[in-house]
Amino acid sequence: MGEIPLSLRSPFQGLCDVCLLLAAAELCLVRPMRAALVFLALTFAAIAGTLPDDAVLSQRLVGTWRGSRHDTRYFADGTWMTDPQDYELLGGQNSHGRWRIENAKLIETWRFVGELEDAQVIEEIIAITSHVLKFRTLSQDGPGRPEGLVLPSGVYTLKRIPDAKLPRDK
Repeated sequence: MGEIPLSLRSPFQGLCDVCLLLAAAELCLVRPMRAALVFLALTFAAIAGTLPDDAVLSQRLVGTWRGSRHDTRYFADGTWMTDPQDYELLGGQNSHGRWRIENAKLIETWRFVGELEDAQVIEEIIAITSHVLKFRTLSQDGPGRPEGLVLPSGVYTLKRIPDAKLPRDK
């Protein structure tokens, strides 16, 4: 194959050659750089969005958190109690149980009076700061599971409040 005679060339032939060079440059240089920048941005976003380890999350959880219906106090010994401000009023019979954090999931267990087995809820911690706790309920099993419960739930936001004084605090 020889070269195309000048009489048969399009006036845009030189322009097409430039377009081919630009397209090649786009494929060889710009796209890989753009892909690398997107990759780096996503990597840093993922790193920034990760939660601390379970021990740090556990330390941050200890204290009292206000939800839309109840306050819940998490104690350092791995127990919890709802509505600690009503301890005296309820004669110490507040709902209570045990808690632990595994793989950034808050696992709470409790036993209703008269039941032979524990109930359990698993909540995915989305964020926890000194003032805000955000989580989503992933599962709830055992006695007392609400009918029609749809899981995973939406995101719940609780706010830290001062701890109520309890007899066990003395």
